[in-house]
This record gives sequence, C-alpha cells and structure tokens, in this order.
Amino acid sequence: MIVYTDIASGDQVLSDSYVQEPLKFNGAELEGLTVVQSKMINKDVGDIDIGANASAEEADAGTDDAAQMVNQLVDKETGFSYEGPIELKKAEFAVMYKKFCKDTKDKIVEKGDKPGPFMKSAKAFLELLNAEFKNFEIYQTSSFTSPVVAWWDDQANELGAPKFIYFTHAMIAEKY
Repeated sequence: MIVYTDIASGDQVLSDSYVQEPLKFNGAELEGLTVVQSKMINKDVGDIDIGANASAEEADAGTDDAAQMVNQLVDKETGFSYEGPIELKKAEFAVMYKKFCKDTKDKIVEKGDKPGPFMKSAKAFLELLNAEFKNFEIYQTSSFTSPVVAWWDDQANELGAPKFIYFTHAMIAEKY
C-alpha cells in the first residue's frame, strides 16, 4: 500500500486505496491537482448483540440506533483524521492557503527539488478557489498545519459526499 504524506506537515493525507482523478474545472484539467470522491460510510458504534428478537411492537428493530454515518476520508478510525470542517471567510482561507504554499515550497526546495510544478498548480487552483469557494468545505490535517479542501460540485451533491482536492507535488508517496 502507498500512503501519501503532506510534505509541509508530515501528516498522512491519502492512500492508493482511493481512486485519484485529475481535477477538471471549466472543461480543462488543472495540472498537478487530483480529486478523490469521498463517500459516507456506516460506522457501527458499540455493535452489541444481546440476543433479543424483534417483536411486533418494535417495527424498526432491524435498524441500529448506534450506527453513525462518517466520511471515510475524514474519520479518525477509517480515514486520515482531518479536522473540520472549519468555517472561514474567503480572505481568511487566503491567508491559510498562502502560508500552506510558502511552507510547501520551502519543503520542496529543502528536499532538493524544484518548486515550479507545485507553484504552477497552486496558481491554477486560485481560479477554482475564486469561482467555487462557496462550495468548499475546509478541513485541516491532524496537526492543524495544512488545509485540505473538500468541494461540493454537482456530482458530489448527487452522491452526498464531497470531493477532496490534493496537490500531487505537495505529497510524498511512502510504500508500506
């Protein structure tokens, strides 16, 4: 299995068990950006079988009141412990995004790589940000240092779970 770590924070953010697709906006692929369609999953909380049978008085005895729906990417046990969503105005997110870009660029340079491809994708993301911010949910990695953006586009709304956006040049692939 390959696990992707955010280069700036060192937090695990994704694995190869999730299908990554190129991010498309206004009919064009945004280079260096991928999306993962998340989904809501049923997470049983305290699945306890006490051996009782459903009776006629308990019409919904087949449902599990302890079941909890969680996003499989966000959840602490099934996903990557994203924190959020946090409420930010566009200007507040811009400050967070600028810091993320600077930290990521610095880490890329520190690693001995050229930051150009990341900076190009960071700039391309701005068009999407400006047009679609109202449809974004902002999360943070588990160390609260890097933003993770969830996008509620038309397809995500139909499926009931957002797409998460990742910068390919801001992740380090580690084989486990």
